[in-house]
Amino acid sequence: MRLLEVKSSGEFSLIKVATHNTLPYAILSHTWTDQEITYQDLISSAGKSKSGYKKIKFCGEQAARDGLQYFWVDTCCIDKSNSTELSTAINSMFRWYQNAKKCYVYLTDVSVPSHEGDVQPSQRTWEAAFRNSRWFTRGWTLQELIAPEIVEFFSIEYTRLGDKRSLEMAIQEITQIPIQALRGDPFSDFSIAERKKWAAQRQTTEEEDLVYCLLGLCEVSMPPIYGEGKEKALFRLTDEVDKRSRIPILQKKPLSTVPFDKDPDFVGRQDILEALELQFSQRESHKRVVLVGLGGVGKSQIAIEFSHRLRSQDLQTWVFWVHASTTERFEQGYRAIAAALELPGWNDPKTDILGLVWRWLSDIRSGYWFLILDNADDTDIFSSMPGKELEQRSRPLSSYIPQTVTGSVLLTTRDRRVASWLSTGYASTIAVGLMTQKDAEQLLFTKIPDGISSATERAELIRELDYLPLAITQAAAYISARATRITVPRYLALYRNDEASQSRLLDEESGDLRRDPGVPNSVIRTWQISFDQIKDKWSSAAMLLSLIAMFDRQGIPEFLLHDICPNDLDFEAALNPLEEFSLISVERGSTRFEIHRLVQLATRKWLERHQELERWQGIAVEVISKAFPNGDYKNWKICDALWPHAQEKITLGAEHPSTLTSMANLASTYYGQGRWKEAEDLFVQAMGTSKRVLGHEHPDTLASMANLASTYRSQRRWKEAEDLFIQVMEANSRVLGHEHPSTLTSMANLAPIYRNQGYWKEAEGLEVQVLEMSSTVLGQEHPDTLTSMANLALTWYNQGRWKEAEGLFVQVIRARKRVLGQEHPSTLTSMANLASTYYDEGHWKKAEDLFIQVIEARTLEGGGKLESASDGDEKEGIRARASRHAS
Repeated sequence: MRLLEVKSSGEFSLIKVATHNTLPYAILSHTWTDQEITYQDLISSAGKSKSGYKKIKFCGEQAARDGLQYFWVDTCCIDKSNSTELSTAINSMFRWYQNAKKCYVYLTDVSVPSHEGDVQPSQRTWEAAFRNSRWFTRGWTLQELIAPEIVEFFSIEYTRLGDKRSLEMAIQEITQIPIQALRGDPFSDFSIAERKKWAAQRQTTEEEDLVYCLLGLCEVSMPPIYGEGKEKALFRLTDEVDKRSRIPILQKKPLSTVPFDKDPDFVGRQDILEALELQFSQRESHKRVVLVGLGGVGKSQIAIEFSHRLRSQDLQTWVFWVHASTTERFEQGYRAIAAALELPGWNDPKTDILGLVWRWLSDIRSGYWFLILDNADDTDIFSSMPGKELEQRSRPLSSYIPQTVTGSVLLTTRDRRVASWLSTGYASTIAVGLMTQKDAEQLLFTKIPDGISSATERAELIRELDYLPLAITQAAAYISARATRITVPRYLALYRNDEASQSRLLDEESGDLRRDPGVPNSVIRTWQISFDQIKDKWSSAAMLLSLIAMFDRQGIPEFLLHDICPNDLDFEAALNPLEEFSLISVERGSTRFEIHRLVQLATRKWLERHQELERWQGIAVEVISKAFPNGDYKNWKICDALWPHAQEKITLGAEHPSTLTSMANLASTYYGQGRWKEAEDLFVQAMGTSKRVLGHEHPDTLASMANLASTYRSQRRWKEAEDLFIQVMEANSRVLGHEHPSTLTSMANLAPIYRNQGYWKEAEGLEVQVLEMSSTVLGQEHPDTLTSMANLALTWYNQGRWKEAEGLFVQVIRARKRVLGQEHPSTLTSMANLASTYYDEGHWKKAEDLFIQVIEARTLEGGGKLESASDGDEKEGIRARASRHAS
């Protein structure tokens, strides 16, 4: 074969190569004129004046732009004066086009308007001429269209119009060639009659060429005899095709290359195995099924089991196993198939193993075959082109998995998107989930020695391991290796010790002859492969997973995650890989997410190994604290939803200031809901942590104490409340000063404790002090001063000193109307308290009118509790202190 080599000067010269796949090259397809450059023209350096020289020059320049140094043109790379060379060329032509990296189709009858310039021209400006191009009517251009994988079309101005794939609908309509054939499906999928039909409407200069141009398409060879006529040439072609179909393929008795024996202890998964049997029982078409699920759920074990069942039922089917986690492992698997089949050249390092096996699989005469692609977790491996070190192939790996009618494919993967790349439809995907309780118990029972566990203990262990097969097998291996001293209860005790113990046990590598040597046997390391892959491809998805793993594993609200991806489209893009790898799940139609308990544990361990755990703990603390609202009634639902995640976060960063804020806000919610015990427990925890971290007299510590005291007060535990409020008041006075607002607040909070115990003098004394100091420090109409006046009025009211109480309430109402407004809740509370005073004084009409005003105002404001003098303290410390703490 001769090629044209592009020189640095832009010129080109002929070189001779041993075979068509020695060097990468481009190839030209065109229609001939009487101005073509011949082999003799090139040898004699003549012909540059011919119009045909321009398209040769174009082909060389376009090849150079595409990074190819060599190209081939039929007019000048074949010495047609040599009959032997011409015969060889005619029989080799199909392979030469098939092995070209790119084929450039030069259409002299398709023009693009000059104003289009170098911009990709609009198809409407040239489509009519394209559909009527002479190129589609010529015989030899048929194989030039079908054989190459990449065919690019150019106008007479050398403007690129598109390629075979982008224009395939138009090409199919013009040629009536099936799209599958245009895309390179094996010829075995199309009958000889159908292939001949593709050339029926085409023309050639020599009548015999209408037959010779079919040699490659019919996969036969025969010497051309110009002058024999079309009919005789067709007779010879038919005879060659018949002889080829009668040649049996030399093959061994079908066998299996699955590298694992049948597992005598295999249990469960009958529903999946039955689904596989149903899918693969019909042989009238090519079948592909994808087993998809979380790493460690047993996809490979199901594939192994099914392969042995298939072989036991049908010894006439070849069963092949390919580990498809990397390009290298994929090629190793194909090399093992070639060796098992003893295909010619299988042990030659220069042989294109993938192509060799692909051709065998594509040939229906090879018989029935069943191909298992295990661990096909990376879509990039199948969609991208192999690199230079892998023989400069221009085809993606997916193209080496033929859709032959006699073959079927079973894939196992963690990534659901592989199904869209490699399966034959959504219905061909089978989700593999966790085991049922019954199957999980049976699995554990078969894996551990007798006599070291009871059924109850085994049930407890598999429940702790969330019915994950790999985790159960791993635990069984650990117990079996130490059977003299480790029982199931002992393993459970070790596992439940703490999160570090769980990580250590699940990270324990144990030998497992039923797993590929290149695949980790521990749960932690198995999932970390997925984590690393996600981090490399989708950094935002890895960040999202890291944050999710910090929260409680269930009911994670979507709004917590938007700090990582504020943009909705970015959020969906980050979320998708996590769902596709089954690392998280979402309830249909919901905005709450869930992460498997062991996935959560493995993610934290992965972050720890990368020294990222503490950083994400801090981020989680900040996210929760930012999202956690105060304890107002309107926020109760949100607080309840967030609390499990705040608790989880507390275990990660219990002493972080933001954690203490979240605790105080949730406790405030419980307080507002009357859930005193839950509020008390949280306030006790927050107070203890604050004392330890911040000190006994830190303002936030004192706030925690005041909140706890208010909780005691609401439970009428007066003495406990009194003691705490006194401590808070004395500390505030000592640290902040007698007239500091916080000191005044603590004094105000203590007064109703005295009042409710009947200590009127003590209560009144405190409230008078608070009122006087508030007036001096804050001003007479400051809201806190007015609250102090209202509280003093309540004390007088409870003592039956109604006239004095009435006078103060009137002052408070007037001031609050001026300062806060007539319909402010505090104003209405004062009015309600004054109405109660009128009622007790016997001024019923005044009381009625005032109560009606309050009711109407509150109805307009959306309702609310109508307070009265009997409610006690007007300013509850829990509200002020929780809000202050949260700020």
